[in-house]
Amino acid sequence: MGGLRARRAQASLGPYAEDTVWDDTRFRPDGAVHVGRDALVDLTRAWRDAWEHYDIEAEDVLDAGGDRVVAVLRETGQGKGGGVELTNRWGVVMTVRSGKIVHTTVYRTPEEALEAVGLRE
Repeated sequence: MGGLRARRAQASLGPYAEDTVWDDTRFRPDGAVHVGRDALVDLTRAWRDAWEHYDIEAEDVLDAGGDRVVAVLRETGQGKGGGVELTNRWGVVMTVRSGKIVHTTVYRTPEEALEAVGLRE
């Protein structure tokens, strides 16, 4: 990864602790628990490389109490090759300590993420 893309990837890691955990076992059939920022970079790179155009935005970020927040995310994209279009909303529950994200659990829907912390959309 070089140039602008590498700088963007590094900048996007800023909020994550070095030993952050990203758990997408509830999101994808082939999901796994990824540990560390390097694992997060590898996962993100593999996902983004499948898309000609891809964008993700936070629709909402909610205080879930204690050290947790819920983010409702919306992604859009167009796949490489066949041009498959994607629009998807999903949710994550993040645990934040000392200003860094130390754990993220990914859910298929915003409602599942909100339910996991006792909130409703």
